[in-house]
Formats: sequence, structure tokens, C-alpha cells
Amino acid sequence: MRRIVLVWIILVLALAACDDEQPPTQIYVVFSPTPSTGTADVGEDTPNPTPSRTPNVTAAATNTPGAQPTRTALAASATPAPEIFPTNVVSQVPIAEQVFEHGRMFWIRHNRQIWVMIASENDANTGDWYCYNDTFQEGEPEIDPSLTPPEDRFQPKRGFGKLWRSHPEIKDGLGWAITPEFELTSNYSYIAGGYVQNNQYFPGPGEHRLSTLYNDVVAFYEGEVRGECQGGTWKMTPAQ
Repeated sequence: MRRIVLVWIILVLALAACDDEQPPTQIYVVFSPTPSTGTADVGEDTPNPTPSRTPNVTAAATNTPGAQPTRTALAASATPAPEIFPTNVVSQVPIAEQVFEHGRMFWIRHNRQIWVMIASENDANTGDWYCYNDTFQEGEPEIDPSLTPPEDRFQPKRGFGKLWRSHPEIKDGLGWAITPEFELTSNYSYIAGGYVQNNQYFPGPGEHRLSTLYNDVVAFYEGEVRGECQGGTWKMTPAQ
């Protein structure tokens, strides 16, 4: 009996010893805070970079199209574009005009040139075009008082008169003036000549057009130098 009691006591003590060791083993020190904290950190980090990165990507995408045209423009400027045929020049220019027995004179204000039209013998609407620089200065004689024009005729004055008197071939070719000198605003255009080959423009003689006081249109075709500057031939289309 005593043995049974002794065995029982030993078993109880053994069980008690086992019970005493369990609490430290009970380490459910896997505390839930650790996983919950880790989860919270990931959850908070994810949204923060997302908005900050999204604008960066958007900005990069926005800059890309902006940069591409710039590079395209630079490339285009680096490679010379092929020359093209010049477009017509159209303008209104102040001029002076005087009609003569066998032609006309025009004073072109912007370049101070005098264009002389001498009509051909067979066609009063075509002829030779001569070009001179206007050298008249204020204070010089406007006319030659020793010259008396026929009735209903005029002696040209100032720049026209100086050129007319100093160049006998011009005086003989034009004759006397049949109108006074008038100032007007002319409808002017220039049509370039030349040609295009292999995407390159080669200049050539062009065509000037002036409207007259009487609404005629005169085409001046560039040729060789006649007088002091580029002249050529002319053709007039009378007003309709």
C-alpha cells in the first residue's frame, strides 16, 4: 500500500514538474502584433509610392511627345530643305508715269530707277525696255528753257527731263511727252523666272508687271542690261 502511495506521489510530482515547464514553452511569442505590424507597413507603403510614382510616369509620358517634335524640328533644320520655285511678289508701289509720243517713262520710287519704254515701229504695245538710275538732285534745273515743245506737247521735267535731255537716243526714241507727269500707286507684281531641277531652284530672267494711270498693264521682261541696270523688252495689255 505504501508503495502504491509512493508511486502515486512520484507521478503527481512528475506531472507538477511538467506543468511548471509549460508556461515558458507557451511562448505564443509569435505575437500577433508582429504580423499585423508587417501587414500594416506593406499596406501603408503601397499607396504612398503609388501616387508619387504615377505622376512621375505621367510627366514622363507628357514630356516624351513634347521632346519628339523638338527632335524632329532639329533634324529638319539640320537637313536643308530642297529649294522650291519662288512665289510671286505682289504689292502696291508708288510710281510716277508720263506718256510720250513713242513710249512711256516710269519712275520707281523704292529703288529710284527710271524705266523707259520705247515702242517698236510695227506695234505700239511692244518694244524695248531701258533702265536708268534717277540722278536728279533738288536745285538742278527742272527743264531746259531753250527747248520749246510743239503745241499740245510737253517737255519732261526733273528726273525724267534730265534723263531725256542727256541721252539723245532716249529723246529721239520717245519724242515729246503728250501728258504731264503723274504720280500714282501702281499694282505691282514680280514673277520669277528660272526652273527647278532635282529639287533645286535655278534662277532666271523674270517678269515685272505694273498697272498704269489708265489701267493698262505693262509686263517688263528681264533681259540684258540696257542703260544702267537690267532692262529687256515690254508688252502692254490695254485696259478693257
